[in-house]
Amino acid sequence: MQREEALEKIAWYHLKQLSRDEATELILEFFNEPLKPSLRQKLNLTAVLQWETHQPPTDLQPGNPIYRPILLEKMKEPFRGATNEYLVKHLKESLGLEVDQVIGELPTWLPCPVCSYRTFAVVGDWATCPVCGWVSDPVQEAMHDDPTGANGVSLNQARQNYEEFEAITQEKLEELDPEAKAKYPKSA
Repeated sequence: MQREEALEKIAWYHLKQLSRDEATELILEFFNEPLKPSLRQKLNLTAVLQWETHQPPTDLQPGNPIYRPILLEKMKEPFRGATNEYLVKHLKESLGLEVDQVIGELPTWLPCPVCSYRTFAVVGDWATCPVCGWVSDPVQEAMHDDPTGANGVSLNQARQNYEEFEAITQEKLEELDPEAKAKYPKSA
């Protein structure tokens, strides 16, 4: 199975698991995020205009087909950087599909400066590493001993903490995806 087909199957499966409230919340998030050109091409003109004005309808209907591309992209996000082996495992265990392999190149994501797992599409855009909990703060990544910023600990302290208990802080440990280490490749 091709990688993009695997991501599509996973997205549809997880989309069907969403409650109405969860779907509404994801669509509302979309109105406060940058619009990726690849998603813009898939959207209905009405959804694009709503995004441009940052004005979701007051009676938002998450089942409306104009929002389906948004929800599918949201469902793919946690799997975009996953290894092909992880996708095979997920397709088998969660979706019950008999899949021997997923083929296709992984995106060239960047390693987290704390744990070295390739979890960032872009460094310095405030995304959170699902393996260790590091928030990619451009100031902290430039000044390794500065504890002020998004993480509450310096980059150097976060690295020490990760070595000791596999998270940037004890508090973050509880928030981490337990499958993240199996999901993402690690830099050499």
